[in-house]
Amino acid sequence: MLAIARPADEGDVQDLAQLLVEAEAEMSPQRGGAALLASHERATSATDTVLAALNDDDTMVWCGVWEGVVVGYSIARFSHEGDAMIVTITDLYTTPQARDVGIGEVLLETAIAWAIGIDAVAIDAHALPGARESKNLYERLGLTARLITVRRDLR
Repeated sequence: MLAIARPADEGDVQDLAQLLVEAEAEMSPQRGGAALLASHERATSATDTVLAALNDDDTMVWCGVWEGVVVGYSIARFSHEGDAMIVTITDLYTTPQARDVGIGEVLLETAIAWAIGIDAVAIDAHALPGARESKNLYERLGLTARLITVRRDLR
């Protein structure tokens, strides 16, 4: 069976909210994870965050599906840097049980195709230090590091 990505809709909200909670729980203890999560503009609940993304005209949300079950998701939004449109993938997550079956790759390919379709000049995504699987996925599909942010916590 093939992994597929499809646009999310309001019928997917509960599944996506659960995946968002799982993604944040997995990211939070990683080096830089808490800071990255704090930088995301999120609603007060996972459900409200998903609904806000679904209802934002600048944002696209996809479900990653394996054997008829939603096992991953991605969220991408476009913004402008001067006259150029840039797409940023804010979320890309698959459940640990569904990794290595192509869900992340198809979600990323779908986001790239969307970015090309809306005439974006570039697509950005984030990978935390030590997130080798994420970095490898991005590099396989042509995304390369352009900026490394370093931080020293002062409190």
